[in-house]
Amino acid sequence: MLRFIQLLPAVPPSGDYSLRDLPGIGRRVDVLCRDLAACFEWGPTDWPLSQLEFSALFNDQVLLTFQTPNERMPIGERGWAMVVKNALQGNPPNYVRVTEGNLESLIREINQPSRSQLWVLHEEGRHFKDCKIRVSGTQNSFMLGDYRGFDSRAEELVSKHGLPRISLGKTSYLSSHCVASVISKFERMVK
Repeated sequence: MLRFIQLLPAVPPSGDYSLRDLPGIGRRVDVLCRDLAACFEWGPTDWPLSQLEFSALFNDQVLLTFQTPNERMPIGERGWAMVVKNALQGNPPNYVRVTEGNLESLIREINQPSRSQLWVLHEEGRHFKDCKIRVSGTQNSFMLGDYRGFDSRAEELVSKHGLPRISLGKTSYLSSHCVASVISKFERMVK
């Protein structure tokens, strides 16, 4: 299983945003929508969709977890934005799970080194090729910040739990490109 976790501290968990201006009115929910498209639409070529999961933590209160869309997959930012909005407003499709949660409990649940490793994607981390990543027998999860990176609370919890920072390079990339790049690297690691 390959999982991505997007932290969205500024996006309200109410789903009360207009689909006309996702970057402005939606407080950058467009970032999440591009990441979902990268994860389930255009990112994977060989990696099975059933082995992908994407979670989004809104305002350290509400967690949306996306798994393989069984029904018609949304297309593009607006399609994903409608799915997110409906899920936050209590009408999620069957491939989206809505739960209460916060970052600390999420870290505790996911970061179980014997069976699951949580990595923090950060341009100043250790380069991906220099990290010992187990592909089989473990679940790898990658935490992404929003368009500004990680807020001070997230940074504090990353330090407190000693989470390893992993880098795709010294350049700061769009999170959607990070998602696609990680999937591509995993596809090459299993060939």
